[in-house]
Amino acid sequence: MVRWKIGLRRSTEPMAVQKVVHIITRLDQGGSARNTMLTALGHDRAQFEPVVITGDAGTWDAQGGLTATMENLRLLEKEGIRYHMVSSLVRHISPKADLTALWNLTTLLRQERPYIVHTHTSKAGVLGRLAARIAGIPVIVHTPHGHVFYGHFGPIFSWGFSRIECVMAWITDELIALTAAEKTEHLERGIGRADRVAVVPSGIDIDRFQKARAAGKVMPDWFDCPSDAVVIGSVGWLTDVKGHRFLVDAVAQLKQEYPRLHLVILGSGDQQDALLHQAREVGISQAVHLVGHRADVERALAGMDCFVLPSLNEGMGRALIEAMAAGLPVIASRVGGIPALIHDAHNGLLIPAEDSRALAVALRRMLSDPVWAQTLGQNAMQSIGTNYGVPAMIQAIESIYRRAVISYA
Repeated sequence: MVRWKIGLRRSTEPMAVQKVVHIITRLDQGGSARNTMLTALGHDRAQFEPVVITGDAGTWDAQGGLTATMENLRLLEKEGIRYHMVSSLVRHISPKADLTALWNLTTLLRQERPYIVHTHTSKAGVLGRLAARIAGIPVIVHTPHGHVFYGHFGPIFSWGFSRIECVMAWITDELIALTAAEKTEHLERGIGRADRVAVVPSGIDIDRFQKARAAGKVMPDWFDCPSDAVVIGSVGWLTDVKGHRFLVDAVAQLKQEYPRLHLVILGSGDQQDALLHQAREVGISQAVHLVGHRADVERALAGMDCFVLPSLNEGMGRALIEAMAAGLPVIASRVGGIPALIHDAHNGLLIPAEDSRALAVALRRMLSDPVWAQTLGQNAMQSIGTNYGVPAMIQAIESIYRRAVISYA
């Protein structure tokens, strides 16, 4: 494919090493940030030179916030990967900050002159792709890491975002979806073309999580649960779209029937106080443990009896894949890419989103038959094959880069 570009003359000679600039709004410990970090760190340096541009976390404390951002930047520096922090690149909509960020990103890309720009998440995806287009970058790749077509905002805003993405697809060479369902949801809304939307699952360290429960159930002290507790666990940013309020309600429905039942949630966010208040209101405050952000997720999974992802919208559910790889019986909402991972009643249970009663029923099925639940967990572990590993993800992404470069030439 040949496109007119602004500011960069097309080269007809092959590049020995192609510079790739990754742009993401927040480089914390969220799933999209971890995906981006693993990709940048794992690139074959004989073929690709990675550079990372990220926004400033500021006072944002979810998913590790500024602390996690600085840790990731130090890791990039240790591995010899250059980075830039753009303070105006923020998650919330701000016309002044967004225009400043567009200007700063364009300036940086003209300085770096990469062959490929790979943007990640919605805000960085819009501003980063516009900046790449203005700077005349030959190849533009975007990974949404899910989408905001439903679950995040009201219908008007959701429709508006989908129309923006429809326009942005025209300047995007390759769009990477995490699951086939995510690809379908984009195409159904007129976003992109089928031959330019690839599916690449987000990679995890499979070996790390498959070993998590090798010694059986081992509860960390920081769970602050009784030694005989039956632990329902979840991992994720404490925000409305993750649906934790429905999980609290479901546990409350079962607490009298299962008095040893406790709920442990890893993650931080603006819903922490609301969830604690909800737990008090339904009388289970002593059984709900919000332990904050943790880097040692595998230790948490080792202490759980069942894992629940009650999201209203989910691109793939990285935390879900980690729990499945650890061999935990899992319950998750039937949204986004999750049904591609879970075959109901074979390697987990699927429930409708925003339905605490259905979630309570699914939990009861697990709790009343622990042998069957264990079988589901073993099936879940076996279903997480090498396609969900980090090497497979990086190889697939680099193949997409090569294909896009060939199409451009």
